[in-house]
Amino acid sequence: MKNRSDIEVMASILRSANSSWEYKTSIMNNAAISHSQLIRYLAVGIEKGLIEYSDTTGLYRTTESGVFYLRKYEQMVSMLPSVPEIIDFEHEHDSPKSRDHVYSNVT
Repeated sequence: MKNRSDIEVMASILRSANSSWEYKTSIMNNAAISHSQLIRYLAVGIEKGLIEYSDTTGLYRTTESGVFYLRKYEQMVSMLPSVPEIIDFEHEHDSPKSRDHVYSNVT
């Protein structure tokens, strides 16, 4: 899995708790993040008003501000072109077109 930005991780968390109240474990599994990441991002989400926590049930859900964040995130992603996979430069030297291969034959 590729490394995701903070914005992408927060969007995954908000998406995981968007339709109903959710337990930490459900959010963690749905967002595909570690427990330590979940704790950090939930703290930020609550502080910024993107996620709310129920003291009574111990569950979390996305707030209206969080839904707004998700809408803006999706708009931003839809405007970006898809980026092709980056060439694996570590294994490029195995390729016959590699610059190292060409120069290694020069004496």
